[in-house]
Formats: sequence, C-alpha cells, structure tokens
Amino acid sequence: MIRKERFFRLEHMMIGSIKKGFWAVLAVWTMSSCLSNVELADEVKAKENQAQILAYFAKQNQSPIAIENGGYYALTKSNSTGELASKGDTLRLQYELSNLVTGQVIESPKDPLVYQFGFLNPIFARLMYHLKDGEEAVLGLPGTSQSFDGLPAFTPLKVVVKNYSVRSQNDRIDEFIVAKKYKVTERTAEGLRYISLTPGTGDVPAAGKVVKLKYTGRFLSGVAFDGNMARTDSFSVTIGSSQTVAGFSAGVSKMRLGERAVLVFPSSLGYGEKGSSTTIPGFTPLVFEIYVAKIQ
Repeated sequence: MIRKERFFRLEHMMIGSIKKGFWAVLAVWTMSSCLSNVELADEVKAKENQAQILAYFAKQNQSPIAIENGGYYALTKSNSTGELASKGDTLRLQYELSNLVTGQVIESPKDPLVYQFGFLNPIFARLMYHLKDGEEAVLGLPGTSQSFDGLPAFTPLKVVVKNYSVRSQNDRIDEFIVAKKYKVTERTAEGLRYISLTPGTGDVPAAGKVVKLKYTGRFLSGVAFDGNMARTDSFSVTIGSSQTVAGFSAGVSKMRLGERAVLVFPSSLGYGEKGSSTTIPGFTPLVFEIYVAKIQ
C-alpha cells in the first residue's frame, strides 16, 4: 500500500504539474491572441499600396483586374480575337515604368523589348499571361522594401504596355517566307515548309540510301550557325535514319539529285524546348539551304 503521506506528496506534485502546464498553455494562447491583433509593417504597407493602386484606377474611371502578385491592371486597348502567349512565343512591346504616386518616369526605353515568353521575367511578367496580341494595358504593382531612383521603398509602380505583339513560331516562319518571297512547294502537317528552288533529276531516294549534301543552317534572322558550303567535304545522311533532327531528315527525303531547296521548320521538328548546347536556343525555328550532291 502507498502510505498516506506519500500519497499526499504525489497528489501535490501532480497538481503542481497541472498548474504549470495550464499557465504555459495560457501564456502561449495569450501571446498568439496579441500577435493576431498586430499587423506586420509589410502587411500595413501592402494594404496602403493596394488602396493607392485602386484609388489611381478609380480616378481614371477604370475597373482594374487583380493578378497573382498583388497587382492590378486595366486594358487601355482590347483585342478579343488576339491570341495569348504560349511558352516560346516571341513577344514584342514598348513599356514605361513610373512612380504611381508622383508620376515620375523611371524607365522608358526607345527600342521595343523583344523576348521569348517564359525565358525572361521582366517586372511586369505576370501581366503578359493575361494580355492578348494587340492589346495595351496599365498595370499597378505594389512596392517592395527596396528603393530605387525615383521610387522609394513601399511605393507602388505604374507600368504602361503598348504596341504589344505575340508571334508564334509558325507566325514567324510565315513572315520569313513572305519576306523572302519564297513559294512553298509543300507544307506538312507537322509544320515543315519544303521549298524547291532548283529541281533535281531522277527519283527521290529510297529508305537506306545515302545522300551527300552541301548545306547551310540559319536562324530566321539570317545568321548562319552551321554548314559546309564553303568546304570541300559533304555531309552524308541515310534516308530513314534518325541521325539528324526530324525536320532536316523529312526535307532531305523529298529531294532529288542536283536539287537545291530550302527547308524551314519549327523547333518541334528541330531541337525542341532545350535547344542544342549554347548554339541553338530552345523554341527556335530553323532554316536549311540544301544542295543534293550525290545519292548512293
């Protein structure tokens, strides 16, 4: 049996532990309650910025749309039939950055910004997920704790986007062909444009045949990245093999001995999203000028 005095000591210890636990829980609960009623400085500034941004649009009689990063935008020019940008599309636009409160212009480049969607993140990058080809907009962004010339910390930024265009790879390829005044001989469902410049002789090479070529690989800009036109050697391709990118192989299989042709195709038939080392970026359409020197 537990002696009476020992029982009383155990009871006293248990009550003491319970009391300590109770006061510890009460202290944590009280602290949490106090903290829940105290707004952090950043939260206060964020609310102030939101109020400033909404007040700006109200003054312009505009109803802004909220976006993911706490910003708001309003269209100043709409285009309901325009296309939204997809990863790898080429975007071209003019922009201006200014202090939303004072109106002071911070940056207004003369030349347009041209970049591949998904590979560059300007400060207004989230807006471009919502803007369609041909549209223009004004964006208000909350400030940050970092200050810049003309934009003190926690001051909202105003972004104006104009002259905006979205060009997919196929758009750019079609524009290139028009500019070059090429007549497309055949366009495949996959997007290869086969343009025969000088007809060849004989039949197209059968699977397994080896075709010796002279070629130059270019970007749509005209810049060459590869080729052997200036060399004495030739490049050999086995018809039906996968030794080259799909667009190149498919185009060569359509050519005859002595033929000169231009092949133009999107990155889905080239080096895809990742590109080829540092030479060919991802999502890049390619142009190949090809001459069939020999078929074996």
